[in-house]
Amino acid sequence: MSNSRSSGRFDKLIAGASAGLLESLATYPTEYVKTRQQLPPGSSKSPSMTAIIAQVFRNGQGARTLYSGASSFCMSNAAKSAVRFFVFDKARTYMWRDPLTGKWSSASNLLAGLVAGAAEGVTVVTFGETLKTKMIENRLRPKHEQFRGVVDAVRQIIRTDGPSGLYRGVVPVTLKQSSNAMVRFTSYNAILNLLENVSESRMGSVKPILAGACAGVVTVYATMPFDSIKTRLQATCNPAASMGTFACLTTMIREEGIKSLWRGTTPRLMRLTISGGVSFWVYENVAKFLEASRMQQSTRGDVIHAIQ
Repeated sequence: MSNSRSSGRFDKLIAGASAGLLESLATYPTEYVKTRQQLPPGSSKSPSMTAIIAQVFRNGQGARTLYSGASSFCMSNAAKSAVRFFVFDKARTYMWRDPLTGKWSSASNLLAGLVAGAAEGVTVVTFGETLKTKMIENRLRPKHEQFRGVVDAVRQIIRTDGPSGLYRGVVPVTLKQSSNAMVRFTSYNAILNLLENVSESRMGSVKPILAGACAGVVTVYATMPFDSIKTRLQATCNPAASMGTFACLTTMIREEGIKSLWRGTTPRLMRLTISGGVSFWVYENVAKFLEASRMQQSTRGDVIHAIQ
């Protein structure tokens, strides 16, 4: 029984990591375009999504460029997703739930999401986002100035800025991830409950996809300013990189207008709508599969023990 209980603790981590890895691989090109739009514009106007994609293919680089920084982002996203789902489920066990229905309240989901977002922001996301931003920005440099890979990027960042350079933007990242997880989990569970009340038998496995996609839309518009500030603080070529979070915010609004805080919304909306549906669906199904496999092994072990 102890082995079964111990392995059960890893189910959430494995399911979360699987969800994060698959959704990030599927949607990374939209993350690339969003980050390009959020980097300091070379002219007075930020390039559109279609202009960035057209430029990539016009230069003959194609998919390779669209996946610049993907390795660090996908590994970070898998770890982030594992931490997020594990901490959320763990934190929720200490929250209030309806004794009749067994469901957690919106306040419980909100608080558990806040804890999960802060945990993933500090432990995983800042480091991964810093590398992703610098690898994408690196593609815009002359060939002789580019990083030779992720390891070389880490080495040069530490040499130039010290170890703290890998955690630049930790405040907006943690704020973004906290609000992100808080909004996403709360809206996901609210929408999922609504779908279950509307149709208990129909729709089946489609419900997590629809609820996750809708939660992604809500999350994008609620947390976009944190994402934009984070990108500016992590960009090497940006004068705001040496500023604090509040100074960066006021500079962006003063020089580029408040709309600059929602720059890159379209590609991020595309990514989080798709990833929201994919990640929750993968998580739910992998978790169920692991639990069923564990129960089957436990039953088989009990039968063999009884025979002996």
